[in-house]
Amino acid sequence: MLNYIKRLKKLREERCFSICLAESCTGGMISSKLTSISGSSDFFEGSVVSYSNYFKYRLLNVPEKVINRYGAVSHQTALMMVKGLKKISKSEILVSVTGVAGPKGGSIKTPVGCVYFGLGIKIKNKYHFTTIKKHFMERSRRKIQEKSTEFILKEIIKNIPKI
Repeated sequence: MLNYIKRLKKLREERCFSICLAESCTGGMISSKLTSISGSSDFFEGSVVSYSNYFKYRLLNVPEKVINRYGAVSHQTALMMVKGLKKISKSEILVSVTGVAGPKGGSIKTPVGCVYFGLGIKIKNKYHFTTIKKHFMERSRRKIQEKSTEFILKEIIKNIPKI
């Protein structure tokens, strides 16, 4: 994972961008990985760890009706989380993550290992938003968090050339 952070740092030397996060099931792991390298302050603006539904609603403006209708772990919630970042950040890359890290919890619709990512990329002063659903087969909470972190770091790197 360290290689992804080093790659981000190198890409920052080539392009002007910053990153802001809204983390739920990863509990700040992505932020921790980003800040593990000296110089990450050049591109990492900050994060919100919005673990509870209340914080998703209160800090990120995720409508309660979205969480009640679709669940905290859904495309809709991931999208609203990342759009909520737009109101508090000027970063070119916005990321949200919400999922079931387990080992307990989950349902048939959202089993353990089900993680939704929201991604907002600012291109020519306009944000383009998308969501991605992944199902990690690991049963360990830590492994699901690590796989989620690794996955989104790859996605960020993949999307930087579009900025």
